[in-house]
Amino acid sequence: MFKKTSIFLAITIALVATGCETREPSGCLDQALLGEPGMLNPLLTGEECIVTDYIFQGLVRYDEQLQLVGQLAESWEVSPDNREWTFFLRQDVSWHDGEPFTANDVEFTFALQIIDESFPGPRDLDLAQIEAIEVLDDYSVKFSLAPDHELSMSKLSLGILPRHLYDPQVALGRDKVPIRQMAEHPRNWRPVGTGPYRFEEWQNQCIILERYENYYDGDCPYIQTIKFYFYPDFDTALSDLAAGRVDLLEDISPAQMETAPDLSQTHEYYTYQEMGCQVLAFNFRSQAFGSNRVNPWLDRKVRQAVACAIDRERIIARLLGGRGVQIDSIVPTQSWAYSPDIVAYDQDLAQAGQLLDQAGWPLKLDGWRYREGKRLSFQLTLREGNPFYENVAAMLKEDLAQVGIEVELNPRPWGELLLDCMDTGDFEMVLLGLGLNPDPEAAFFSSDSISRGMNFGAYTSPAMDAILSMDAGAGNAETRRLAYAAMQKLMSYELPLIFLFSPARTAIASKNLKGIVTSPLGLCWPERWYFAKEN
Repeated sequence: MFKKTSIFLAITIALVATGCETREPSGCLDQALLGEPGMLNPLLTGEECIVTDYIFQGLVRYDEQLQLVGQLAESWEVSPDNREWTFFLRQDVSWHDGEPFTANDVEFTFALQIIDESFPGPRDLDLAQIEAIEVLDDYSVKFSLAPDHELSMSKLSLGILPRHLYDPQVALGRDKVPIRQMAEHPRNWRPVGTGPYRFEEWQNQCIILERYENYYDGDCPYIQTIKFYFYPDFDTALSDLAAGRVDLLEDISPAQMETAPDLSQTHEYYTYQEMGCQVLAFNFRSQAFGSNRVNPWLDRKVRQAVACAIDRERIIARLLGGRGVQIDSIVPTQSWAYSPDIVAYDQDLAQAGQLLDQAGWPLKLDGWRYREGKRLSFQLTLREGNPFYENVAAMLKEDLAQVGIEVELNPRPWGELLLDCMDTGDFEMVLLGLGLNPDPEAAFFSSDSISRGMNFGAYTSPAMDAILSMDAGAGNAETRRLAYAAMQKLMSYELPLIFLFSPARTAIASKNLKGIVTSPLGLCWPERWYFAKEN
């Protein structure tokens, strides 16, 4: 059946000190990336290019346990009503051109996103919940938020721009560019940040960064130079990695790993659960199966039987080559918020059959289950034209047939699946992928979220709503931990969704590159990487 267990992801974690060791900076890291960025501006490129992460920084960032820690902010305070967030900034930070970093840079950057209508880049609509930004002094800034806001503090990881170079009211010379023309600003190709590495040169198919000598974090960074080489395709990048022309290639998918040669003699492999998962979502609406059929999903035992019937290990082995992890929670196992006190579902066909018998769906001679003359059958809606989802759905159909549940596959074009099925609640069960939020996502399970379309299965539970109301926001970490633990435990018992698996991503690095730490977001703390000395 199901059992309480901890879920362990086979993950390679190098232990790292919380601070930087004393180490002589040296070496050049040659890193392969697929595709070349158009510019280096975190407000205009977002998360599309990791090069900006080495140059620019935010008030906060995630560590390897997906816990928010200070970056440019040394500390912060949250008001009891969670509507005022006051950040106290590090006073030892300078921009790469030597100018001091201050609260005016923070106010300028966020005002671009929230207030300035001439800003030409993409806007994060969540930041609109910030009603005011107040500079208290050079090293403290206060954000005032809307009543009942749902803003995650992770949004304050936005890369900060230097006001003295981007604000046309104070910038000089070529940097005096109107905000509406920011996409043409010369600093997009000669960036100045506060990060561990400063921009040095943009050559053909290569960006060179140098260690910032005045970086505030101890003796970091350890590596003197980083060169990002841009490749048109994975195979070419992998070939250069194998030949030793580059030292690191990350974010490799299971499909790419399937065709990759074995480099374990010369390279280290770092594997981590990605921030996404595949799920089966039930439709809890009473009329989901029509007016003349009972909705079997309203019986928890039927939902649990479905979970017990599925062989997730087989799916991972066959479709991902074993490069995935079976999951039972919306919170990644490496997260600070993950709770092992959950109900985990391994395949147990006998238990699935017993649950269905108890729910009043006996097995008949034709191999299917019936109640009041109606066969236990449902449509599984999935994305049309996607071989991966088609294969997953076919295997789910085989598994459920073994316990007498008939599945009819209902492939739909992606736009129709979203607009005509999920948005309107016109489905019986849907197979889809969910992106996981590093800050645990509760909106999928709140009754209030049904009207906003996030709780698309229309799951309602007074117990779950009560648990989610415990979340005291950014100011009370222990209360949040307890709330998320209770949420995961109830969710695994109630099963508003069946979590199937998360694919694993892989990074391959030269054996002498040390200090790498992984999280579901990828590789962490590049300023702490170093090259081992040869004997």
